[in-house]
Amino acid sequence: MVAVVVGYWLSSSVEPLPILGRLHDFTLTNQVGAPVTRISLANRVHVFNVIFSRCPTQCHILSQQMARVQRGIPRGVALWSLTADPEHDTPPVLARYGAGHGANPAVWQFLTGPKREVYRFASADLLFSVMENPNPQSTRLDELFIHSADFVVVDRLGRLRAVVHGEEPHAEKMVLQHVRKLLRER
Repeated sequence: MVAVVVGYWLSSSVEPLPILGRLHDFTLTNQVGAPVTRISLANRVHVFNVIFSRCPTQCHILSQQMARVQRGIPRGVALWSLTADPEHDTPPVLARYGAGHGANPAVWQFLTGPKREVYRFASADLLFSVMENPNPQSTRLDELFIHSADFVVVDRLGRLRAVVHGEEPHAEKMVLQHVRKLLRER
């Protein structure tokens, strides 16, 4: 039994992660108002998620998870939280939100921009679901937007390599394992 488990662990740790997609050209803005493009992401491993600052429930949990990932990541990895609410989440709003969650701006940044571009990047490139609630009759803030509760890991070449659902019991550990695996790739 031990040999089977060790054999599986060795084969799964050596198997490369699949290529699930690729980042295309985009221009968004970070929490300090600086442009972020596909070119500016080159040569680093990245972890992305989607949040919005007014959400008191799921986004708060996702940001807590990202904060824990931030504490465990090796050098050379960047974390990005993309807003589902770009009309409200301006750079100053995202800067306050990030500070409130312990984001180190040298590692973890927040992205906003024109809604059409944010949503295109989120859905077409990162394979996230993100949309305004089509039935906005509720006044609950956490129901304004519908979005994925996933983390996406992107390699140094801008290729989407792993998706980890945030509600998985060991989501943060899985994200860190994928990141370390991609850092070992040459």
